[in-house]
Amino acid sequence: MISSRCKRKMARGEAVFTAKACFQDPELVELMASAGLDGIWICLEHKRISPDTLHGLIQACRLGGADAIIRLKPSSYTDVISVLESGASGVMIPRVLDPDEVRNCVNMIKFPPQGKRGCDAIHPDSAFGRAKPAEYFAHSNRETMLVVQIEEQEVVPHLEEIASIPNVDVLFIGPGDLSLGLGKFGSIDSPEVFAVIREVGAVCRRHGKVAGIPCAAEQVEKYRALGYSFFNVFSDYRGVMAGLNQALATACKQ
Repeated sequence: MISSRCKRKMARGEAVFTAKACFQDPELVELMASAGLDGIWICLEHKRISPDTLHGLIQACRLGGADAIIRLKPSSYTDVISVLESGASGVMIPRVLDPDEVRNCVNMIKFPPQGKRGCDAIHPDSAFGRAKPAEYFAHSNRETMLVVQIEEQEVVPHLEEIASIPNVDVLFIGPGDLSLGLGKFGSIDSPEVFAVIREVGAVCRRHGKVAGIPCAAEQVEKYRALGYSFFNVFSDYRGVMAGLNQALATACKQ
């Protein structure tokens, strides 16, 4: 069965480092996963990925030794169950507005008695049906991760309640959309945006949850001081753009 590298590190109080896969290339995803990252974030919010390709990306994460974390806004139970059965270790819900949305997702991803997930038990997550049912259910409930994105003004008054919900692992702030909604796009250090970043860190400490944020590698220390320990520090898109810009700038000087 599939165990979560991120959850093991979070349980030990260690920092978790992830990257976002923007391109639908399993070999590129495996390259990033095998570099030592704890998780790879695969986005279904801004991308439409075919089921076969998505399965290959999740498999590439497993081959590289990193968790597959799928960002999706579930419209139904079947949106979630297929990615978990394919071997994803976690689900990230974008643009959360209220606690009931979070509770509904918990029910989708956890087997009874923690939730209402149904069982097929013939896929990678159950060792292709080889796992004993009771062990499979308990293992999946323990290892499946739920990441709740905080990126809407409307959700801020509900932070305490969301953080108190059992089986929520990470409150992951989305500073881009949060700052956009506040009319401060890109101004992450503006007082309005930074107040929410600070509050998410404080709420997570009070409720024993993990605070997450995307940031540049050199900003990790800054956010660790605010109680954050789950970081997205890279994306294949940004890596390609940075390398391309540097190569062109250097070549044009010669």
